[in-house]
Amino acid sequence: MKIRREVKVGIFGIIMLVVAYWGINFLKGVDILSANHTYHVVYDKSNNIEISSPVLIRGIKVGTVTKVAIKNVHDKVEVDLNVKSKYKIPSNSVAVIVDKSLLGGKAIDIQIGDASTILENGDEIAGIIDDNMGKQIDELKNKVTGMLDELTATLSNLNKILDDNNIKNIGTTLGNVKDVSTDLRTKLETITSDLTVLTGELKNSAPVITATMNNLAVITDSLQTSLPILITSVNGTVNELDKTIAALNSDNGTIGKFMNDPALYNHLSDASNSLNLLLEDLKANPKRYVHFSVFGGGKDKDPQTKPDKNDKKSQK
Repeated sequence: MKIRREVKVGIFGIIMLVVAYWGINFLKGVDILSANHTYHVVYDKSNNIEISSPVLIRGIKVGTVTKVAIKNVHDKVEVDLNVKSKYKIPSNSVAVIVDKSLLGGKAIDIQIGDASTILENGDEIAGIIDDNMGKQIDELKNKVTGMLDELTATLSNLNKILDDNNIKNIGTTLGNVKDVSTDLRTKLETITSDLTVLTGELKNSAPVITATMNNLAVITDSLQTSLPILITSVNGTVNELDKTIAALNSDNGTIGKFMNDPALYNHLSDASNSLNLLLEDLKANPKRYVHFSVFGGGKDKDPQTKPDKNDKKSQK
């Protein structure tokens, strides 16, 4: 049977329409070749949810949004969800509008309830909006804006610092730092050289140092031997000195009596004074105490008792 050209064109057109319908739904995320259920959700606002936004269960895509509309300006937003029928959703589940990522985009996350009854095709799911991600994004945006403002102010201050005069001063400072570094390197080289010489001298002096250490060891051994004897002798001397001092402070000994008896001291003082007077008188009148004769044999007479020549004449 020969098919007319018009019929072929019509069949081809129908096929193309079917393919186009399937392709459009595929791009929307709707698989028309599998069995799906449609659920209705009502929100106070769309919160930027769009047709073809994914429907998620525990992060897994199970369907798409097929409708976002309002009947009038006073009504709530009606959203239709097309979900694969193999996923059984409890009746007390909740459809939450969430952010897909920090870069934007919305999705509906179905939080599964624990009811024993299952939603049927065309049933309504309770809907809520989760703005936590939006708040976090706003806070991050504010922080980034503040950081940009601070960065702008810092760059402005940096531009003021890096003017011609300051750049010249910085160049001068860097030159001074270079000179200081050169001087420091020279001094360090000198110190290193001196340390090398000192190390060599110490190395050459090692025998002398060794001999000195040996002598110190011998002296130390000698001190260990003689020091206890010396300490014992010193202790004995100190004990004897203590006894002597005790005897001096006592009234029993001669020196103790002399030191502690005021009467004896006074007697000795009087005797000393009398002796001084006697010596002075002896010095002033020596003939009173000393008599001598050139020829000898005569009795010493006191000049004061010698008879006077006038007395002899009177006697005659």
